[in-house]
Amino acid sequence: MMSTMNAFQSAVATGIRGVIGGILFGSVLISNGFALTPARAGVAGPLAGQHVAAVPLETFVGFYQAPDKASFVQFELKDDALFAHWQNKEYQLVRVDETHFKTKSEGHEVEFLKDGSGRFTQAMLLGNILTVKVGFNPYTVKTLSAAQLKGFEGTYRLTRDDNSFEIAIRPSANGLILKQLWDDKEIAFTPRSDTFFLDAEGTFPLTFLLREGEAVQVTCFEADVWRRTE
Repeated sequence: MMSTMNAFQSAVATGIRGVIGGILFGSVLISNGFALTPARAGVAGPLAGQHVAAVPLETFVGFYQAPDKASFVQFELKDDALFAHWQNKEYQLVRVDETHFKTKSEGHEVEFLKDGSGRFTQAMLLGNILTVKVGFNPYTVKTLSAAQLKGFEGTYRLTRDDNSFEIAIRPSANGLILKQLWDDKEIAFTPRSDTFFLDAEGTFPLTFLLREGEAVQVTCFEADVWRRTE
């Protein structure tokens, strides 16, 4: 069955982020269609006395969202060194050149990439997992006004496969309640930004598209799009 249906009907995809987190800087796993492979052996570090082009490390600091939309890597500057944080684990990064790093103990690769405007807004992990920098802390609940939350209220229909599936979303005291209309199951979400919400376990992401303050669609996980019908 489609990924969203599985996620909805299996205790909100419990453990997805935990599984991915356990292998992010580890060995081979295929999850959600992405092959995670270890970095190639023998990555060369900077030679003694070699000058490394100095893009300030502060440029790379922030939270980066993985393709599943529920997982995040944080890059933090500490004691003049860059660290990656994932699932309560910390990895020190060693600079290889201007934009390439490897984890100090494991030797796994991280490459920071520019977007079309020339800003560093992406990080490639292990050579094949593209993460995108976000402007919010995904682990901190953001307070939205009652009027903002009201803008998400409505019924949404799945836009692919069997489009008879519908969900209803309504405001709650702290965020939103999603109701699956095929089985009446309800799930609570809290906002982490103006348009991004997570459930209590942090494994079920909702990303809304707004027009003039009103939601027109919501994407669950990576690509399951539900369009607002009323």
